[in-house]
Amino acid sequence: MKQGARWWFDVSYTQTETGNIGITRTVRRLYEELNGIASVRGADFQPVVFHDHGYRHVDWPRHAAERMAGRGKKDQTAAGKVFSWVTGPGMRKLVLLSLWLFPWSLLYWFWRWSSGLLFSLRSREYAPASFQPGDVLFIADASWNYPVWVAAKMARDHGVRVVLLVYDIMPLRHPEFCFALVPYIFRTWLLKMISCSDAIVCISHATELDLLSWAKEGHGAQPLPPTGCFYLGCDPVTGSDNAVVRESIRHFMSGDTPCFAAIGSIEPKKNYGVLLAVFERLWAAGHVQRLVLAGRPAAECKELVQALVRHTEQGNRLLTLFDATDAEIIYMYNNARALLFPSLAEGFGLPLVEARTLGCPVIASDLPVFVELSDSGVTLFDRFAPEQLEATIVEQSLASKRGLSEPMPDFTWANSAKACVDLIERLLLP
Repeated sequence: MKQGARWWFDVSYTQTETGNIGITRTVRRLYEELNGIASVRGADFQPVVFHDHGYRHVDWPRHAAERMAGRGKKDQTAAGKVFSWVTGPGMRKLVLLSLWLFPWSLLYWFWRWSSGLLFSLRSREYAPASFQPGDVLFIADASWNYPVWVAAKMARDHGVRVVLLVYDIMPLRHPEFCFALVPYIFRTWLLKMISCSDAIVCISHATELDLLSWAKEGHGAQPLPPTGCFYLGCDPVTGSDNAVVRESIRHFMSGDTPCFAAIGSIEPKKNYGVLLAVFERLWAAGHVQRLVLAGRPAAECKELVQALVRHTEQGNRLLTLFDATDAEIIYMYNNARALLFPSLAEGFGLPLVEARTLGCPVIASDLPVFVELSDSGVTLFDRFAPEQLEATIVEQSLASKRGLSEPMPDFTWANSAKACVDLIERLLLP
């Protein structure tokens, strides 16, 4: 950001959330670091939220602090109550039923109308953003949840240069991992945003290549704008075994029995069903390896979650945690024989990076992004060959790889934000 530059940052989805994981965490950390860069360089950096009549300015630091202070509490405003109901499990069931009764075009129209209305209601009291020619609008939030292109086009009409952040295109490549209506909505979002973006940045080279390949396959009516990639950051994960960690976790991971960890949300793309099957085969064959699985459960994995909770090995050779704290995650990285990361689709791979910066060995599927991020402490296996995963677990149960490779250097958010700014400015060069 050059002195006098004006940047605007979309926080439309994140400002509705009290959690601090995934894209929400990314948006918050990017905002903090980009705002710091702007202050040092004498630039103007402002947060904005979507409205059907154009972006609105939001007092993000104050608003975010209030939301985080009330974490876990429901928004009792009329708009907040409606938003919670529409995004809740009841509406998801209603949508699934509607798929059998109504055509996709009608459901999409309803989504477009309802999402625009809901987000507009939440921002109706904010003042319109005062865009000027040459401004930069950076859309890094989960903007497929609202018709962002409506406001983005209005900003572009004022001479604003629009930059879109793409995390992955999983809904297009792997629709089987998504809620039924998401692939259709995501494709519409991407096509419309391509048409009104001046640049697209991705969170890995693998994601950028996938996007370029998808465009070359003829899916888009318009060519892509200039693209590039940078890596997300992760706050340096430091901590000691003296931090507050539940005794059940300490006991489970203690002793000489090899204990492996799988960390990340329990959702279809994580492939945890196959991981559990691998360990069940090992246990049936007389092996004693333990598995601790920590992640927030997704509605799409209800049956798997129930199978984990009711498993006969739960608390014995299997430990499932839905509420692990940061300190407990660090403890797992520090004490696991290896992190297991059998995902079938990822845009980045934060657990891999976190584990390796602490020196924890990683056993990961051979996704392009994992190949891209891997160092000598990562062992890759064919994601379509679970027998390779099983053999690798047995091998590292017999001979630990911990300490054989130097930890990976920290991926700091400060460096990530700087790389992001430099990339955007380079892509926007005339």
